[in-house]
Amino acid sequence: MKKETKIEIGIIIVLVIILGILMAIAIKELNPNNQINGRDGIRQEFGNPNEEKTEKETKASDVDAGQEVLNSNIDLSQYNSNITITKAGEYTLKGEFKNAVIVNAEGKVTLVLDGVNIENNITAAIANIGTSELTIKLADNSNNTLSDGGASEYDSCIYSNGKLTIEGNGTLNVYGNQEEGEGIATETNDITINGGIINIECQDDGINAGGDRGLITINDGEIYIKANGDGIDSNKNLVINGGNVYTMGSSVGGDAGIDTDEGFEINGGTVIALGTDMLEKPEKTSKQKSVCFTLNNKTSKGTKITLRNELDEEAISFEAKEDFKTLIISNSKITSGTYYLYENGNKTDYISKVE
Repeated sequence: MKKETKIEIGIIIVLVIILGILMAIAIKELNPNNQINGRDGIRQEFGNPNEEKTEKETKASDVDAGQEVLNSNIDLSQYNSNITITKAGEYTLKGEFKNAVIVNAEGKVTLVLDGVNIENNITAAIANIGTSELTIKLADNSNNTLSDGGASEYDSCIYSNGKLTIEGNGTLNVYGNQEEGEGIATETNDITINGGIINIECQDDGINAGGDRGLITINDGEIYIKANGDGIDSNKNLVINGGNVYTMGSSVGGDAGIDTDEGFEINGGTVIALGTDMLEKPEKTSKQKSVCFTLNNKTSKGTKITLRNELDEEAISFEAKEDFKTLIISNSKITSGTYYLYENGNKTDYISKVE
């Protein structure tokens, strides 16, 4: 072989090696091992590389119905497998549990949560798999925690095929840890919240009325949502009549504090909705005024946000719990006029005129 040919072959081999290294670096940059780091983790831009492999790995048919329970007072710590409620009525739940509470009744069921800690690592913590209405009542002064896991067709921590109502004067902590899992969701039905202190952290939408349509109505309560998807997502519409709602969509991008298919109204209460891209404004039919901002750059987590009117009167002040670019604020102090946004006490260039 000629010396010149050997040199040319050597050059080609070196170029192929260099090209391979550059391609490997590019692939690593575009698709790193982006995992969701526990309850406080942030879903990265390109998601989990194993997402398609683990999605819906637990089918509905795989979820064992477990033991049928008929007594109205249920100490969950006495059971070591899933339990199923098949009769309409009211049931009071207490104790710690590592499985799922399944509801499959031909009539309305009310679950009174009175100090429960349900942690399930393969599916929903509470799953209403029938079409009848489910009410979850939070007993006075009770503290209740629900968390799920895995990747199930019952893809939210509280899952319901039928209408879902949450009420009462206790506290409900919801951790939606499933792959692309939601906090509280219906398949194709309405969700109504009438009270309670409700804290939601989840890997996808915080509250979701999905399927072919579902109305979400918030009448009262203290609701805090930290979501890696949309904070509140309705495939129909949303009506907020009262309560205090602080909802945050993903700080990475592509999600909103509030996202609906047919619009939403704010008629009362206090609403703070943070997002990163899309800004959906309340309908003009709303009975309470709102201000909305789309910022040029992200505002950082921990920033103190203040809204003042043209008379320098404060309408609201709060600390941003996540980075955001879009902001909706509504409360009874906001009336017609001009409002100015402040960050850490400094007046910004952002102005909203309310008619």
